[in-house]
Amino acid sequence: MGRGLIMQLFNTLLVIHVLSVVWWIGGVFTVTTSLLPIFNRLPPPERIERIKVFEHRFANQARVAVLLAGITGFWMYTLVPGVIAHTWWIGLMLLVWVLFAILLFVAEPLRLPAKLGLIHSPHKFLLLHAVLLVLALAAIAGGVIGARGGW
Repeated sequence: MGRGLIMQLFNTLLVIHVLSVVWWIGGVFTVTTSLLPIFNRLPPPERIERIKVFEHRFANQARVAVLLAGITGFWMYTLVPGVIAHTWWIGLMLLVWVLFAILLFVAEPLRLPAKLGLIHSPHKFLLLHAVLLVLALAAIAGGVIGARGGW
């Protein structure tokens, strides 16, 4: 495959990757900063029911976005030179992706947050989301700056 075709492929993958990350982390941002604080003001049974209803609607969207981000990210990884591929921000992106993939494809289907009591503890549940959001935003910032030659 010629260099021009590789760049076209890379650019197409990058567009899909960025749109997937916007969809996925934008949802996490909305949940963490808007919905959970509102839900946390509700009585426990209503709060838990609202979280379950929202999760049911958003979880499949998040799974699709995470899969697309993972597929395109790994594919782009195979196309970039080793000096770029082995940077701290690529490692952080991978860590964030793995954490969310485990949550969405393992923990949620097994109802681990409920079984561990996280969903019943509004502050712990919000803190978990906040930590994941901060990691995701750090990965995005590192990726944007790193891809432009910074750091």
